[in-house]
Amino acid sequence: MTDGPQHSAFPPAGTAAPNPNPAAPPRRGGRVLTVLGAILLILSMAANIVLVLAVLVLGSMAVLGLMVGASLGGGMVDDTFLERTVEQGPASRKIAVVRISGLIEDMMVEQVRRQLDRAARDDAVKAVILRINSPGGYLTASDVLYHHIHTFAQESGKPVVAAMDGVAASGGYYAACAAETIVAQRTTVTGSIGIIAQFFFLGGLMEDKLGIRTVTLKRGQQKDWPNMFADDMAPEQREYIMTALLDPGYDQFVDVVAEARDMDRQQVVDLATGRIYMGPEARENGLVDEIGYFGRAVEIAREKAGLASARVVEYVQPFGFMNLLGLSTKTERLLDLGPDTLADLAAPRVMYLWTGR
Repeated sequence: MTDGPQHSAFPPAGTAAPNPNPAAPPRRGGRVLTVLGAILLILSMAANIVLVLAVLVLGSMAVLGLMVGASLGGGMVDDTFLERTVEQGPASRKIAVVRISGLIEDMMVEQVRRQLDRAARDDAVKAVILRINSPGGYLTASDVLYHHIHTFAQESGKPVVAAMDGVAASGGYYAACAAETIVAQRTTVTGSIGIIAQFFFLGGLMEDKLGIRTVTLKRGQQKDWPNMFADDMAPEQREYIMTALLDPGYDQFVDVVAEARDMDRQQVVDLATGRIYMGPEARENGLVDEIGYFGRAVEIAREKAGLASARVVEYVQPFGFMNLLGLSTKTERLLDLGPDTLADLAAPRVMYLWTGR
């Protein structure tokens, strides 16, 4: 027997053994961050929803307000364009401003056509001012734009005045020739009567750098002139492009200017070297009628329409949800490298464009 209290190496029955490595208590900071992150995510989603709703509501209110104002003032409402007042005047006598800005391409031409159609339908519009700030653009688009303006003037009988801003060159000047009177500022860059074609060739890059050699099968010697996968353009190909594309486009431009400005054709040819002219020199050469600012164009439009006073309005397209969809579509087109895009890139760029801007 042993003296003193006895201690067992095992805990009494029914008693849990102590854990030598107890779990650390949960970190409160982690839970807080998780909760804050969830709250921020919900707030961000709510803010985006509110923003979208605000755009839609404000856009609807603007259109509704325009419809009410137009109905009270005797104006017209278009499904797309809003009418913004530039100068106050009677609603029954208006001068509509149509802007031609940036590169002249199909989408811009369609916008201008729709605005001209609206001005033609609105009996309160007595004259139109083309406010031009464009270096020109694509050959066919420039010609179609001129056609729309010329047709509007002929069919509506409403005077058309061109007001040139910073640049109205090449295709921009081509469009101005459809106006009855052209007003240029002292610093306006205009003229650049001519045509340009630009190409690029990938033959060296494809074969030398990437090890890819293209093979073209054709019937018809000139079928692939110019070929973007070639190394360069042969002399006979250059002559072909000049004769088939550039000469007819150049002659068309010269003829339009000669007819619109009532000038001898040879006089226009002497000016049609592609050279640009500042406003005063353009007036000396008969390419524009007056030197002045936008206010002078308004005065001329009033005089030609026989108006003592008039409200000057501008057609604008509000930015809304459909514009966002349009921007998305444009982005998709830029990223699209399908057959249509590649074919478009391979086509010659024949343009009424001043490239010095």
